[in-house]
Amino acid sequence: MSSGLCRKRLLVAMLVLVPILVVVGIATYAAHLRATASALIASASEIRTIEDAEREMAAWKARGGKEFWTESEHPDGDHNYDAAIDNLPMARLRVVEATIVRVGITMNERTLRSVTVIESTGWYPVASVWIQEWFDTDMPDRFHVANKGRPSRAVLQFPSTLPDAERRKGFALNTACLVKPKGCRSADDILPGVWLLAPKS
Repeated sequence: MSSGLCRKRLLVAMLVLVPILVVVGIATYAAHLRATASALIASASEIRTIEDAEREMAAWKARGGKEFWTESEHPDGDHNYDAAIDNLPMARLRVVEATIVRVGITMNERTLRSVTVIESTGWYPVASVWIQEWFDTDMPDRFHVANKGRPSRAVLQFPSTLPDAERRKGFALNTACLVKPKGCRSADDILPGVWLLAPKS
């Protein structure tokens, strides 16, 4: 067999294999990304006390490095810890819509104030759901849904005293938005049934 024929066959094999390897690599990364985002949201839902928050943050620092959480102070004494997972490497390849999942923990003098989870997708217009669980409030045991930005945006707030079965509904974000080619286009795509969580008048 001539060396020229061998080179041609090698080139054909590379032309076939490279796209396959790229697709497999993207699929593997996408699965890992979605699993990580789901785990971060689940971690946020487990926080009930300062000790829970410290444990979860320590676990994520061990997993994602010391820079995984960013800290900020506010004049009113609030101390925030924020973490984020996004799909920007894939979004830059135009494989998916830019999507980010953020988790924020707010404390004040060793008192847990709130846990916030935000998922937003798209360049413009942006679809997003903002979830906030309050620990230092006497709000009624029910969901409070702000629908000013409906159908693309929703803000969901609830007290930590809400029954666990109800709380789980509030954290049931759709992390498939991170890996869907067209992303999620509405708040209901991001948190299915979000508008049904509003109390009946």
